[in-house]
Amino acid sequence: MNGFSGCKATIIGLGFLMEYIFPCIRACIGEETGKRVNATTVDENGLEEKRARLGIEIQLGGNLQALCAKEPDLIFFAPPPSAAPAIAKTELAAYYEQRRKAGKPLPLLLAFPPSPAGAFYRETLGQDIKVVNIIPNMIAKVGELPVNGAACNLFTYPENDGWQPEEKAALRALFSPMGHCLEIPPSRILQALSTEMSAHPVTELAKAAADAFCSRGIACASEEAASALRAHHQARTGFQVEAGVPCSEDALPDEEARKSLFMLWDSWYDGALAQLQDFGMPPEDARRLLEPRYALFCLEAQVASREQILEHARKDATKGGMLELFMLRYSEIVEPRIRSLLAGGEASHEDAQEIGRLVCAVICAVIERGRGLSGAQASGFSPKHQAVLFGLLAQGILEEYGQERGDRLLWKAVERYGCERGGRMAKRALKNGDPLDMTSYFAYSEWSWSDGFSKSMLQKEPYYAYRVHSCPWNTGWEESGLTEYGSYYCRNVDVSIVKGFHPALTLEMPSILSAPGCSYCEFHWKDAAMTPEAADRQQLKERLGDSCQKDFVYHTAHLYSTLMRCACEEDAAAGRRLKKRVWKEFAERTSYQELLQVLALASADFTQI
Repeated sequence: MNGFSGCKATIIGLGFLMEYIFPCIRACIGEETGKRVNATTVDENGLEEKRARLGIEIQLGGNLQALCAKEPDLIFFAPPPSAAPAIAKTELAAYYEQRRKAGKPLPLLLAFPPSPAGAFYRETLGQDIKVVNIIPNMIAKVGELPVNGAACNLFTYPENDGWQPEEKAALRALFSPMGHCLEIPPSRILQALSTEMSAHPVTELAKAAADAFCSRGIACASEEAASALRAHHQARTGFQVEAGVPCSEDALPDEEARKSLFMLWDSWYDGALAQLQDFGMPPEDARRLLEPRYALFCLEAQVASREQILEHARKDATKGGMLELFMLRYSEIVEPRIRSLLAGGEASHEDAQEIGRLVCAVICAVIERGRGLSGAQASGFSPKHQAVLFGLLAQGILEEYGQERGDRLLWKAVERYGCERGGRMAKRALKNGDPLDMTSYFAYSEWSWSDGFSKSMLQKEPYYAYRVHSCPWNTGWEESGLTEYGSYYCRNVDVSIVKGFHPALTLEMPSILSAPGCSYCEFHWKDAAMTPEAADRQQLKERLGDSCQKDFVYHTAHLYSTLMRCACEEDAAAGRRLKKRVWKEFAERTSYQELLQVLALASADFTQI
């Protein structure tokens, strides 16, 4: 095949993407493009204008009819990802079968939805077809500056793809005006796309940095921060976008501010680059993918208006999609940390490294979304999540600080956590004019969870007392292999909550279920009579409803925040090591999306109601 000159093509799903690519199709197929190319669309708006502008036949729907009419050598398949499987199973399958029965060559299938993957099309249409997934470079200009061909087009061929070298060469030539072409194997495409997204918030980094520096009296516009970042990126990587716009590290003249910003950038970029290599991408391919993306978004932050930046982001971030999740988690977790570090003076190397780890955690969460784990699925927090996170923290603390020192640290941290919880309950009671007695204590409880408990009352006592034979915390420790660490929580958490609510109240716990050899927790609420206060408790609970309750994302974040604060107060270096290991271990046992939900709340003031 001598390129695609003179070939025939059908476009299934003519929309923004295919219109963007159409000049490449015209340049490749040649002068008779109007005769040799047809298209289908589901959008009737401006249909006649499109026909006139592109010079090809475009019809509403009727994909199989369009294919039969043109008998194409190339199918540009670009319906919405949600519609692609159904169209493939019906109209594409029917057309390929017709071609086989007629003994005619099968067309090359160029699939533009990132999913389904090529293997799906081969299973659906036949193993003899030649298919490739293509994610073209869509950045033609930044602001008003043309930057054609600066970034990569990504091609993913299925295993044993059957494509001939000359066919692949023709495909590269077709897309070469849009950028160089990088082949990504199917096993790595989701990781590549998710990591590539880490360049998008660079525009927000420039703005956040400028705002933080200005808050310290260092004059800096976001364009100047972007110029400095772009120059720093060029100096580190040797890659630059030929846009005719100069940049300079000295655009940010304050040396300390520049040093802090560059440390954050290096952590961010190096973290993304290392993440790609951890996924198995060769270092050279990882650099070819990321270098231009980061350079382009630096340029956008330098030359585009804020309105242009926001409009670009709006177009790119599909509702409910992977990029939307990336930008959401960036704004919730990464950017506040960046602003805090840059507004607080010179950032330390250790602080800067955390930015890279946060970006990598967001990348991993986006990959989970791409694999089908939605935010809704990842948000079902329960006591078991809190138990697992505590168990991992306790394990890490005892190993990092030693048994004796770690034991004291855990007692102190759990006591602080409990007192802060009890203190919130007391603030709500006093705000409502209720006394700080046991009736109020039970009514102002911050959680309600019935699953996984087994309880029996102790009727012989004159006060409220019972035994808990099973609970979801203990089950969580058992199921995750962290049973030995549960007692470090249970031994003083409830007593500390009571203490935080009112020091005059008394809870005694002669037994805890998580301790070795114990089969139940025993609660003796010395200041809660069985009657008549039981009726009073019920009335107060009914009046409050669930107004005082917090979900277990909140409780898990509070526990994490308190233990990390105490660990870092004890030994900052050990605390940083603890944080790094616990993030990874918790995400592996739950998900990165759930880890990020915890981190998003971890900087809250948990003493406030």
